[in-house]
Amino acid sequence: MQHGSNDPRQPFGALFDTIATAEARANDTDASGLAIEARPTVYRGTTFRSALEASWAASLDNLAIAWEYEPTTVTLPSGIRYIPDFHLPETGTWLEVKGTGVPRIEKAYEYAEALACNCPRFRCTCRWPGGELVVIGRPPVTIRDHDERGFVRRRTLCLEWASARNRGAWLTLCPDCLQITWFDAPRCRACQGPLAGAHGHQTGSTAFQFTRITGPAAPTTDNPHRKAA
Repeated sequence: MQHGSNDPRQPFGALFDTIATAEARANDTDASGLAIEARPTVYRGTTFRSALEASWAASLDNLAIAWEYEPTTVTLPSGIRYIPDFHLPETGTWLEVKGTGVPRIEKAYEYAEALACNCPRFRCTCRWPGGELVVIGRPPVTIRDHDERGFVRRRTLCLEWASARNRGAWLTLCPDCLQITWFDAPRCRACQGPLAGAHGHQTGSTAFQFTRITGPAAPTTDNPHRKAA
């Protein structure tokens, strides 16, 4: 499923998502004992396997990055079947969302190796510089802004990521096509133009903020009449 930045179900889209999330979690028989972040979460009508995936979808929307959720199943060179989390079709990028300590990250690295090209790094002539890129999306990093007395004035959730190519990947706004894109070669992955003058932001930069989607609040013991989601 592909999305842009507008939700045609507004102004009630968030309410529909909350109701759908509660139903999905109630029917999730494998979620016993899991934190909310690891449970099914509905965002803009799409049911994600976790709140972290839904949050990454919302973050991509806020950056006007088009995405497709689990659009295909691939067979890796090792013979293992793999379903990448997100495809970003406008920039030839795949995004695999992983929480801290979540296993099976090796699939994303194998997929990245299979998609990489063999061109010299700075003389690549492929449609996507270096081949299609695989990015690992992590839980957000919290940046704290302190006042003159040392008290926390503001907390900012920022995108945290890493390249599955075992080298740096930066996020930038292309000055020519105005597309926000990851890159690891000096060429825009959207318009193929040079990124001269563009600032490449490292992971955790406050320039790109993380949007947290949690779904309905968890039940509390102080209200015995409140039903569990």
